[in-house]
Amino acid sequence: MDPQAAWDDLLDALGEQDWDRVEELADGLLHWLGGNGFPPRAVTGSDLGADWDRHIALAGCRFALAKAREALGPAS
Repeated sequence: MDPQAAWDDLLDALGEQDWDRVEELADGLLHWLGGNGFPPRAVTGSDLGADWDRHIALAGCRFALAKAREALGPAS
């Protein structure tokens, strides 16, 4: 997996409200990060380190997943 590409695609999918894609990308990135995969650069600007990026990416994925599941309804 390319976590940076997945993160960038997740942000794009959120902006487009493509909830199926949001769910797929957030699930995949959470799985990657949960298996100790390296995090994407979650915030542009100053390099605050991998721990910061990991926590921001985890929180972002969880938020995105909740929004997608809310939008898709109980069947997802």
